[in-house]
Amino acid sequence: MSTVKERATYSAQFIKYDQFAKKILNYTCVPYQIEIQPGREKGKALCWMSCPYCYGGSAKNSGDRLSVERYKEIIKEVASGPNGRIEKLILAGYATDPLNYEHFDQLFETSVKHNFITGMHTKLLKISKKFLEIVSDKNIRDKSYVSISVDAGAKESYNLTHGITTKVDVLSKIYKNIESIQSRKNSKVDVNTTYLLTTYNSSISEISKSIDDLSNLGVDTLRFSFPQVPRNYDYNQKGNIFIEDRQSLIKKVEELIDKKKILNTFVSIVDPDTKYEINQLRAIPCYARFAHPAIGLDGYLYHCSESSSPDFHSQALGNLKDNNFWDLYYSYDRDVVERDFKLMVKNKCMCDRKLFIINKELENTGKLTDLNFQK
Repeated sequence: MSTVKERATYSAQFIKYDQFAKKILNYTCVPYQIEIQPGREKGKALCWMSCPYCYGGSAKNSGDRLSVERYKEIIKEVASGPNGRIEKLILAGYATDPLNYEHFDQLFETSVKHNFITGMHTKLLKISKKFLEIVSDKNIRDKSYVSISVDAGAKESYNLTHGITTKVDVLSKIYKNIESIQSRKNSKVDVNTTYLLTTYNSSISEISKSIDDLSNLGVDTLRFSFPQVPRNYDYNQKGNIFIEDRQSLIKKVEELIDKKKILNTFVSIVDPDTKYEINQLRAIPCYARFAHPAIGLDGYLYHCSESSSPDFHSQALGNLKDNNFWDLYYSYDRDVVERDFKLMVKNKCMCDRKLFIINKELENTGKLTDLNFQK
């Protein structure tokens, strides 16, 4: 059973790769998790921030959406499949924040009701009274979590890192919302924070202040890391920390963490790109659809969280407005899988770090090399 520390540092193993490969070939695999990325229904813009490292920055807003009732039906569907249920349900956003979705609380409540380990990835700019009621629910499942992108220790650097041109104090608002959650949450819910290091927010004094502030708020984890390179990213872009400069900063942060021995929070700094040799945009062959499929804001089922937008419509698994989740999930054979591999290269989709690791581990089993699907 993985610990919160293992999950925060990419060291938890959720999948037994040899067994999972066999299940893919036998059409009996079940995803480790399903991610839902609802998009706001009102307005043209998906997000009001302009984060330069946003992997969905070029996402087109087609305007297509599932109804909230259909979302709730899908949550019920994935709780009971022909080969077992999905255990973890993630609420996140593609080029946006899940809390921007007008009916977010209904999805959150439905996930808890159907006994999912419920996680969410958010900037936590706003929360409702209903949200606080749900996060305090005595029936919420153990290992559920709220993961918050903090990304700064001062309001000025927060705004610079997120492309905010006004002087609004966003960071203080996030801290107040964390405090509200901490005062209400069930002990089964982890409150995790992440801090992406840029040239704007990486002074040791600011990092130290962030550690102290978030530890005083009682968050369970604080993970420092570096932004993942999006498609068409310019490495010379202002704010980026070059790969060759990372190691010296990592050493300084590790020394700082070591000095702060008495903390309420597990603090770490990770560089999975170096550790796992993630030096390319994608891992082909890609088996993300079997482990971490995602429902895009347009209501289509996609291979993963980073390809779940209309930009990658040609490789979508299908339309969930008219189709059952499991029918789409198990609709594959050798030709379909090979076609999707070619589309991934053409569309320039990319793996997130967790899925890159999963793809490499599945490839290492050698069991999927010939794609000998029998269906």
